[in-house]
Amino acid sequence: MFSLSSLALKLTTITASVSESILLSIALVIVVAALIAFIARMFKQEIVIAYIVAGILIGPLCLGLIKDTTLIKQLAEIGVAFLLFVAGLEMNAKKLKDSFASSLITSIIQIIFITSIAFLILHSLGLGKDEATLLAILLAFSSTVLVTKIFSDRDELNTLHARLAIGILLIQDIVAVIALATLSKTFTPYFVIFTFLKLTLLCLIAGFIYLGFFKRMAKKAATSTELLFIISIAFLFLLVFLSLVLKISIAIGAFIAGITLANSPYKIEISAKTKALRDFFSVMFFVSVGMLFSSITKSSLILFIPAFVVVVFVKSLLTALCLKFQGYTAKTSLQTGLSLAQVSEFSLIIGVIALTNGLITSDSFDMLVLLTIVSMASTPYIMKLEKVFRRNFEKIKIKKKREDEEKKVKGKKTVILFGCHRMGSVIIKQFEKVKHKLLVVDFNPDVIKSLRKKGVSCIYGDASNLELLNKLAAEHEQNLRVIISTLPKLEDNLLILKYFKKIKPKVFVVLTAEQISEALQLYKAGADYVMIPRTISAQQIVEMIKSLTKKDFAKLKKKHINYLKDLEHFFKS
Repeated sequence: MFSLSSLALKLTTITASVSESILLSIALVIVVAALIAFIARMFKQEIVIAYIVAGILIGPLCLGLIKDTTLIKQLAEIGVAFLLFVAGLEMNAKKLKDSFASSLITSIIQIIFITSIAFLILHSLGLGKDEATLLAILLAFSSTVLVTKIFSDRDELNTLHARLAIGILLIQDIVAVIALATLSKTFTPYFVIFTFLKLTLLCLIAGFIYLGFFKRMAKKAATSTELLFIISIAFLFLLVFLSLVLKISIAIGAFIAGITLANSPYKIEISAKTKALRDFFSVMFFVSVGMLFSSITKSSLILFIPAFVVVVFVKSLLTALCLKFQGYTAKTSLQTGLSLAQVSEFSLIIGVIALTNGLITSDSFDMLVLLTIVSMASTPYIMKLEKVFRRNFEKIKIKKKREDEEKKVKGKKTVILFGCHRMGSVIIKQFEKVKHKLLVVDFNPDVIKSLRKKGVSCIYGDASNLELLNKLAAEHEQNLRVIISTLPKLEDNLLILKYFKKIKPKVFVVLTAEQISEALQLYKAGADYVMIPRTISAQQIVEMIKSLTKKDFAKLKKKHINYLKDLEHFFKS
C-alpha cells in the first residue's frame, strides 16, 4: 500500500514537473514573441519577421532558453494546419481551379530551371554532384505557410496573384512529398501515380464526409456557434489525420479541409472563429524556424550568398516571367513571383533527413537553415519591389496576348468601373438596364470571361498602368461622366483620381477605402465620394449617382467628411 502511494506521489511530481516545463516553454515563446512583435509594429515592420527574430533570440544561437524544442515543433505543425485551413476557407474553389493550369505550367518550369541553375552554382563551389543536386531541388521550393500568412494578413487571399501563388506552392508540396520518398528509399516509378491517387482519394473522402455528415450536423449546430466551431475543427483534424495515414503533407490535407468547407453557408463564421487559433499556432511555427538557427561557419556563408541570389531574385523573377509569357499583366506576374522569394519549411524537413543519412554535410545544412530564415524574413520587403521591376516587365510585348485583351470595346462609355470584386459585381447588376453605358476594367481574366458571357463591356487591364488609363481617356473622355473604383488599395485610387480629375475636372469620381484615414485622404485629394464597404452598400451608391446633382454630391461629401472626422476622433479618444 505504501509503495503504491509512493509511486503515485512520484508520478504526480514528474507530471507536475513536465507540465511546468511545457507551460514555461510556451510562456517564454509567447512573451518574447509579443515583445519583439510590439517593437516591430512600432517601427512598421512585418510581424512575421518579429516571430523569427524571437526564435533566434531564445534559440541555441543566442540565449538558449529552451532546451527541448519538441513541443514547439509539434505546436508549429498545428500552426501549419490552421494557416492552410483558413486559407482554403477564404478561397474560391472554382477560381483556384481556373488558374490551376497556369500554376502547374509555371511550377514545372520554375522547378526545372531553378534546380539546374542552383546545381551548376553549388557544384562549381565544390559540392559533390549528389549533394549539389539535392540542395538545388530544395532551393526550388517556396514556403506555403509564409506566403499564406502574408496574403491572409493583407486580406489578399482571394486575389488572382494569391491564387496563382498558392496553386504553385501546393504543386511544389506534392513534388516535395515525392522528393521525401526518394530519401526514405520508398520511391519507385509508380510512386508518383500512387501520390496522385492518394490525393484524389483524400478529396473524395473530404467530399463524402462533408455531404454525408458535416452538412447535416452543421445545420443542426448552427444555433450554437461554439458547437459549429468544434465540428469544423474536428473536420480539419480528421483530414489532417487522414493525410498522415496516407503519408501526404498535412498542409495539403488542411487546405483540402478548408476548400471543402468554403462551400458551406457557415464559412464566414467558421473562418472568424478559427483565426484566433491560427494566429496563436502560427507564432509557434515562425518561432520554431528561428530556433533552428544554431551556428554560422565560413563555409556555410560562402554557399549562402549565391544561393540567396538564386532563391530571392532568380526564382521570383523567373516565376514572374513565366506568368507574363502566359499573358498575365506585369503587376500580377510580379506580385506572384516576388511572393515566392524564399525557401520552404518542407526543404528544412528534407534537409534534416538528408543530414541524418549523410547525404549533405553540416555546413550545407547550416547554409540551408540560414537561407530559410533570411529569405523568409526578407520576403515582405522583396514583395515591395514590384513597382521597381514593373516598368521593365511592361516593356515585354507578348505576341499572343490573352483573348481578353484582344477584344475591342464598342461605343463610348459614360461610366467606367475599376474592379468587379464584391461591391463591383453589385454595381454592375444595378446598371443592368443601361449596361451599354458601362465599361468594366479588371485584371482577372476569369472575371472578364464571365462578364463577356453576360454581355457586359469590359477590358482586361491593371488600373495602375498609365498606358491603360491613357487608352481609356482617348476612347471615352468625351462622354465620360462617372468613374467608380472598388479597388481596395489607396495608391491605385489616388492614381485614378488624380489622372481623371486632371484630364476632365468635372467628372464624378467615386472611390473605395478600407480605413477612415484613407477615406479622408482621398477626399483631401479631390474625390467626390468615398465608399467604405462597412458603412454603405453598392446599391446605395448607384442610386446616389443616378439621382443626385453635383450640388447634392457636394453637400453629401461635406456631411460625410464631418462624419468621418467625428468617427476618427471618437476612435482616437
